[in-house]
Amino acid sequence: MYEKISFLVEGDCELIFIQKFLIPYLYKNGLQHVGINAQKIVTNAKLNKKGGNISYKYLKNDLHRINASGNVVITTLLDFFRLPIDFPGHSTNDCDQIEQKMRADQPQIQNYIPYIQKHEFEALLFSSIKGFAFIIDEPNTLNQIRGIIEKFANPEQINGGANTSPSKRLLNIFPYKKVHDSELIMTEITIDEIREKCPRFNTWIDKILSQNYISN
Repeated sequence: MYEKISFLVEGDCELIFIQKFLIPYLYKNGLQHVGINAQKIVTNAKLNKKGGNISYKYLKNDLHRINASGNVVITTLLDFFRLPIDFPGHSTNDCDQIEQKMRADQPQIQNYIPYIQKHEFEALLFSSIKGFAFIIDEPNTLNQIRGIIEKFANPEQINGGANTSPSKRLLNIFPYKKVHDSELIMTEITIDEIREKCPRFNTWIDKILSQNYISN
């Protein structure tokens, strides 16, 4: 039985999201006896530098280090948009296949759940207009964001091109401050709302919750 869950992420937005919103959700949904933590991928161990310009090599270093602690489920939260080309399966340009190849590349880590957010973390913000309404007063700005939400079947379908990724779309509409604004927006959106709107995210949470954990 697993006693811990460790999230490996690439930046501050993802770290705050997991620490402030996702971990409390997991505790409320049956994992109250499990130790859960999140950390940015170490990119320079000598300088204790974390996050930023990650690579698959850096991720593997952290995977092996954390797995050595024992009884831990390890998962990731990485953006598909601009994922480094050294990741297994990168040439497929498909999140599912990349995750499968990441998993297959580490067969010795049985308790490993790779997850790549399509197309990037900001897609989750589009799960509800409520979060944007919390920080934006201008009706025209909100209508532009609402138009993006209504244009796509779900937030994870919002295009990840160089100028059309979720964060770039927000920057084209208002002066979006990535870390500060995303945290405020998330205060108005529940994890269940995100799960309802984002199918890949929902499957990821199901996988995390379904592992064999200690119960007391």
